[in-house]
Order: sequence, then structure tokens, then C-alpha cells
Amino acid sequence: MDTSNAAQFGTLLREARRRKGLSQAALGGDKYSGSYISHLESGRRSATPEVVEFLSRRLGVSLLEWGLAPAPASVAPLGNTIEDLLVAERARAEHDWAAAITHATEAASRAEAVGDTGRHWEALYVVAQAKFSSGEFAEAARRAEVLSAHEVARRFAVARAQALSLASVANRASDHLGWAVAYGARAVEAADTAPPIILAEALMALVTAMTEAGHSLVESAPFMRRLTELSPRLTSDHSRGMIAWTIGSVSFNGGDIEEGIRQHDLAKDLLDRRRDLRMWLRYNSTAARWRLNCGITEGVDDMLKTASLGLQILGNNYDVVELRQVEAMYAIRRGEPLEAARIMTEVLEDPVLGAEGMSRGNSEMVLAHAFRALGQVEAARRRYELAALQFEEEGRLRAAVNAWRRSVGEEVSGDFLTVG
Repeated sequence: MDTSNAAQFGTLLREARRRKGLSQAALGGDKYSGSYISHLESGRRSATPEVVEFLSRRLGVSLLEWGLAPAPASVAPLGNTIEDLLVAERARAEHDWAAAITHATEAASRAEAVGDTGRHWEALYVVAQAKFSSGEFAEAARRAEVLSAHEVARRFAVARAQALSLASVANRASDHLGWAVAYGARAVEAADTAPPIILAEALMALVTAMTEAGHSLVESAPFMRRLTELSPRLTSDHSRGMIAWTIGSVSFNGGDIEEGIRQHDLAKDLLDRRRDLRMWLRYNSTAARWRLNCGITEGVDDMLKTASLGLQILGNNYDVVELRQVEAMYAIRRGEPLEAARIMTEVLEDPVLGAEGMSRGNSEMVLAHAFRALGQVEAARRRYELAALQFEEEGRLRAAVNAWRRSVGEEVSGDFLTVG
């Protein structure tokens, strides 16, 4: 970098740092001193390619914005990008989330360095997916939201729809249901002319978010019809199984228990456990949850045995919390409320499983049911209140109202739990 370029770079660096609100020392971090950053900004020192890459990452600025991208003739970084992406995808398939994130992040940096916006978006999408799968739902949501505004997402409807669908699912998992519905609706809009599998993914994200947010079956009916019409157009049995799973859960929530069981049984036949074993285990856990929610215990024992065998190993912390909630529900239905209270007390007292954003409202609700079954009225009342407050914070307004009603002794049909 010659003297004139160093001065120009210094000006751009100073502007980017000030926009970010960082001091010179904070920008340099543990790698470069504040005085060195000062020399760069004044043009007294020239930045090496390594320094430029470090600073661009710290500031979230594309090298292209600084006019410093490597020449197009450089093919080595592109080759490394492909290799890192392949390793990241392989690691994600094997549930090695840390390795997937590391390699995908490196691929994103390399792609950005050569101006390959397509692979840059793809690599960042893999990072967001891995964050979601590892249970970092809030971070996954944030990254997916950013990706939905990426240059590639603005150019291609499929990329935009996928990012918005992931933003919806991740916001739902992190108990931000208003945002989950909003992003789901935007995903459906973006996917309107996309291939059926992309539109189906967006519709499933939307109707699931609407269900958990307390929307009625009437409100979700138009999107359910679109899902039903899409299903025969999908070439994959597994994808059709995902649709059946979604329709079944929404049907249960709307009070159509017969249709809920029929669709969940169909999903069981169509879902391919070899394709996604964790998804198969989650199906068994949530299918058991919906049956118990409606007072049905038939088939639940086998579902829970299947889920328990694998989710302890393959699931994330949120999967484990949901499984514990269902196990406690089953204990209450079997007439063992003391066991249910023990399970949920352990979950709520655990610093990880009982943390905010870990479906704490449902955990409080199940514990309240257990105390009520034990005849501990005051303890149950307090837990219903805590559940109601948590549901309000999560945007589950119908569930919050029902929890408040239970706290004053009213009988409320259904809504043993709110998640499907």
C-alpha cells in the first residue's frame, strides 16, 4: 500500500471506527495497540493485507467498500472457500456445530475477500443454521434477520425466503413470537413464486408461529390449505411428513383431535429417521406432548422411550427441556404428581435448563399442575402466576390469560402446555 493509498485507507478506517463507536485501543483489541491504529488512521503507517482483513472483520466492513479486494485472478482463496464450505456442511450433518461454525465463518471471510457474494451468503447461512441447531436461537435469529437483507437475498427470492423462514423459526424457539409471526409472513410473501419446497418451509414457519402465539384455527386456515395443496407437489416423503406434522399440531391446537392424530400418524410413516435422526426424535417428543395436552396417553409411552434414547445425545438444551416437560406431563397423567414436581423443579433450578429463553413459562406451568394435583393450592397458585408472567413476556397471550385464570382457581379446558 503506497503513501497516497495509506492516507485514503486511514480516512476510511477512522470513519468506520467512529460509526462503530469504538476507540482506537478497542479496535485493535489484543492484537494491535491503539497507537498503531492511530498511525494507520493518520496515514503514517501502511496496513498489510493481514491487518486490513483483521480490521474489516472487527468493523464489519467489506473489503470491497475499502477498494482493497484481492485481484480476481487470485484463485487460491476461492478454492479454500469451497473446501471450508464442504467441511462446514459435513460437520453440520454430523452435529459438530462448533466445527461447522468455524469453517463456515472462515469460508464467509474468504468469499467476502474475493467479492463472491453468493458464497458469502451461503457460508453465513450455514453459520446461522448451526447456531440454531446448537440451541443459540437468539443469535441464529439475529444472523438470519441480517441475511434477509443481504445483497444476495435482495436479488434472489429463494435466498430471501430461506433467511426469513429461519428468522421466524429461530425467533419462535427463543420465545419472541410476535417477531416469529412477522418474519413467517414475510417469508411466505418472498416465497410466493419460489419452488414448492421453499414455499412449504415458509408456510410451516408461519402457521407454527401463529399457533404458538395463540392465533385461532380460522386465522391459520388459509395457510393450512396452501400447505395441504402443496404436499402432493413435493417429491420427498420426508418433506410431506414435515407438512403432516405441522398440520397435525395446528389441528390439535384448534381442537380437532381426530385430524391431529391422523396427521401425526401420517407424519410418523413419512418422516425419514435416517435423513434427520434429531428431527425424528423431536417428532416423537412433540407428538407425545400434543396427545397428553388433550388427555390422551395411548402410544405416549413408546414415543417418550424413542425420544429419550436419542435426545440426550443428539438434542440441544432446548430439546432436553421440552422432553423433561413431556415426561412430567406424563407422570401427572399417570397419577404420579410428586415425580412430575421433582422433574420440573430440577429443570427450573438448573442454571442452563431453567434459564430465560428455555421455555420457562411451560416449565412453570407443568410444575403448577403438579402442585395442584398434590393438593398444594398456594404453591400451585404462585407457579401459575409465574407462568402467566413468563407467557406475557414471550408473547403467548392466550396462554398467559389461561394461566392467570388458573391462578385464581378457575377451571380451563386444554392448554396443559402451549408448545406443539
